[in-house]
Amino acid sequence: MTKRPTGSEIQADETYRGYAYDGQDLRHSGMEDCVFDDCSFIEADLTSSRLNGAVFRTCDLSGARMSGCNLFSASFDGCKLLGWDLRDGLNLTATAFTGCTLDFSLFRGVSLRKMTLERCALVEADLSLADLRETTFRDCDLSNVDLNEAIFHLTDLRGSTLTGWNLRRHDLAGIVIDTWQLRALATEIGILVLD
Repeated sequence: MTKRPTGSEIQADETYRGYAYDGQDLRHSGMEDCVFDDCSFIEADLTSSRLNGAVFRTCDLSGARMSGCNLFSASFDGCKLLGWDLRDGLNLTATAFTGCTLDFSLFRGVSLRKMTLERCALVEADLSLADLRETTFRDCDLSNVDLNEAIFHLTDLRGSTLTGWNLRRHDLAGIVIDTWQLRALATEIGILVLD
């Protein structure tokens, strides 16, 4: 059996499969352009790590501490990211999320501008004060998200679940939705739409 590389032994531009780093101190690690397949980072401390260009496939990063991380052009595919706190100094430019579970995550005040999230679950995520201009949520579950004072402009929500959105409380000017979603939102405030 291969020995698990410790945080200081993880080298940029390498591939790691099936390793568990749960609860590990991986602060200030240089993981640029690494590929992580089926790895676990539950409650790991990745503070100020360089993860630009890194690829995470079917990894569990639930509860990982990510403040100050550089995630420029990183990608997360099929990852579990429950309760992620993305508020503190992260670079998310060109970061991609596909098929990820981000339920209960904190995006308060974070810029997701021009990002695309596909087939992700963000149930009860905090998107208050977030910059969502030109962000695309394609086929995502956005049930009961907190949108207080979020910024919208050409925010594309088509195909996403919008259950629990309070139209009386949120200013949603600038969102793009389809006819089916319009009916669902109307139902949320008691309006019956008939053809």
